[in-house]
Amino acid sequence: MSSLTMVRSFLQSRYYEHLSRRRLLKIQQRKFRRIVRYAFDHSSFYRELYKSEGITRADLKSIPFDKLPSITKNMVMERFDDVLTDSNVTKSEVLDFLAQSKDPNELFKGKYHVVHTSGSSGKIGVFLYNKREWDYLFPYITTSYDFRFSKKKSVFLGATGGHFAGVSFSSWMNKGFSRLFTETLVVDINEPTERLVEKLNAFQPDIVGGYFTGLKVLAEQQEKGNLRIHPSLLVNCAEGNIILHQKEYITGVFHAPMNNNYGFAECIIVGVGRDEYGGILLRDDLVLIEFFEDYILVTNLFNKTEPLIRYRIDDCLKQKKSSLRYPFTLVDNVVGRSEFIINLENDFGEIDYIHPLIFTDFYVKGLSGLQFVLKDKKSFDVRVMIAEKEREHVIQAIKKKLDEWLAIKHFTSVSYTIQVVEKLPVDQKTGKFKLIVKQ
Repeated sequence: MSSLTMVRSFLQSRYYEHLSRRRLLKIQQRKFRRIVRYAFDHSSFYRELYKSEGITRADLKSIPFDKLPSITKNMVMERFDDVLTDSNVTKSEVLDFLAQSKDPNELFKGKYHVVHTSGSSGKIGVFLYNKREWDYLFPYITTSYDFRFSKKKSVFLGATGGHFAGVSFSSWMNKGFSRLFTETLVVDINEPTERLVEKLNAFQPDIVGGYFTGLKVLAEQQEKGNLRIHPSLLVNCAEGNIILHQKEYITGVFHAPMNNNYGFAECIIVGVGRDEYGGILLRDDLVLIEFFEDYILVTNLFNKTEPLIRYRIDDCLKQKKSSLRYPFTLVDNVVGRSEFIINLENDFGEIDYIHPLIFTDFYVKGLSGLQFVLKDKKSFDVRVMIAEKEREHVIQAIKKKLDEWLAIKHFTSVSYTIQVVEKLPVDQKTGKFKLIVKQ
């Protein structure tokens, strides 16, 4: 961890907050030109893509950004080695690393942070950041609360045990320079509810962050008197869709406000929402976002290791007119899609849950996509796409991971099947993919 990089980034992020909108957009454009030219020079994927469209390096100095071709997760994963700007890294090596490494802070080749997700698309994506890029991004986490240079105890409730974006970022807070300002407890959302309650009661956090539906579970436990904590702030992470009446319930139980962190594995912090904002302020100094009816195109402005330029993400963002003093783009709090909580009957005859974002972070080498099909309280199917010809060992690895999760939650009596498919089906009414479906 580079303390100097983090300090510079912290000061720079605060400086940008006081610029005019016009000045910030000029900086954004300069960063965009820089990352595009770097990608052209160091990534054979982008160089071939742009040349195929008749775009030369000289054109990149002035071409409107919307004249560059857009890309998708499928394109990035299919041409992974060519997208990367380090020729010494291969997709095969990274996937081997993810299959073996369970410590989210372990660096690939001692140089790169690796995060993976399937997101709401159900298709696996892998994203690399070098140490400087990670440390540059890291101080932006302080924009989600009122940072006062005093030490806070924080909890992150989410998927653990792998290189998932949330746990990788949250657990990194206990490393190096940031340890002066925070003590962070990472808790697996898939643990039995009573164990979650025990850990939080013992820790007594000042800040509780996690998936929105996980925060709702905690509020229910607090209301029952099982959980007895008094946080000054709640932070919703990873789930874009906040149900207003449920938010009011959660904040009312804890007597604490809830902020909203918006981000994804491709850029872990994209924006922050607070009640006083009336929405989410996007960090235009980190990303350039183009808005379309049912998706956005994202350009990560700081990641040179795995450049993502006009990269499609199927989130729905609605811009709002802003009267705030900040120069950033304001969007509505409702983004992306909601997936419902999976309620199952455990071994004691009680109803407990599996959080859907467990499946967005599900990774097994050889698995290229998945979809969860809930049949009833005691059974489900998992549809999987397998990239490798030798499917049986992939299926066994999927089964092993599912069995481990079910055992942790005392769902050993729940049955399931694994169905190998060539293509994941979409909703017949909307034509869109759903990660979690009911049969």
